[in-house]
This record gives sequence, C-alpha cells and structure tokens, in this order.
Amino acid sequence: MGLSTRLIVGGAVAGVALTYYVRSRRARTGEGYLDIVRSLPGDVMRWADETRERAVKAIEDGKTAARRRDEEFARQLLAAGSPPEA
Repeated sequence: MGLSTRLIVGGAVAGVALTYYVRSRRARTGEGYLDIVRSLPGDVMRWADETRERAVKAIEDGKTAARRRDEEFARQLLAAGSPPEA
C-alpha cells in the first residue's frame, strides 16, 4: 500500500471517528456541532493527560506488587534453608 493510499485511508478513518464522536456527544449532551468541534482539542488534551496518569499509576502499582512478590519469595527461600548436599 503506497503512502498516498495510507494517507487517504487514515483520513477516512479519522473522519469517521470524528463524525461518530460528534454525533454521539450531540445525542448525549444536546450541544451544537460547532461547540463540540471547538472543545475537541481540550477534550483530547484532557483524555491524554488522564490516560498518562492512569498509565503511571498502573506502572507504580505493578512495581509495588513485584516488590511484594520478590520479598515473599526471598522469605520462602530463607525459610526453606539450604538444600541438602549430595
């Protein structure tokens, strides 16, 4: 697929997504189309910030869980003692 085809397909997909977003938000809130399009950049920035914050929190939660798991594993190894020598 050539570059021009990719650009056309990407533009069409973006247009469909934008149309869906605007229509669903209009049905949900009753705002005008122009108001929705004007607020779109702020909505996108807010969504990106929220997504970034959720990702950072998920990473921190994962690190905490991994530390707990490693500590428990170390305790189990110490409790088991050294293996018998052959």
